[in-house]
This record gives sequence, structure tokens and C-alpha cells, in this order.
Amino acid sequence: MKSAAIFVTAIATIIFLFTSYQLTYDPIGRSTKDGMLLFNFMIWYTLPGILWVIYFVRNKK
Repeated sequence: MKSAAIFVTAIATIIFLFTSYQLTYDPIGRSTKDGMLLFNFMIWYTLPGILWVIYFVRNKK
């Protein structure tokens, strides 16, 4: 479970950084909406967060 959580977190981090860069330096103007970067963060870190909670709950000593 820990390796799956680490893998998903790494993939989410790469995608989050790439999409945040696109939103920040977008000539079209999609990043002008308030809260778009926060929304992007919440989308890509929901699943890794859930996996880490499951991992820590299952391995509580």
C-alpha cells in the first residue's frame, strides 16, 4: 500500500506542476479565474491524500 501511495503521489506531483505551469503562463487567459490553482491542487492531491490516510490508518500501532 505504501508503494502505491508513493507512486500515485509522485505522478500527481508531476501532473500538478505541469498543469500549474500551464495555468500560470497561459497566453489564452484560463488562469485569470480566482482559485484556479487551488482547484488544480485539490484535483490532483485528493487521491494521494486518501491513499496516505488509508495507509496510516491500517498501519497504526
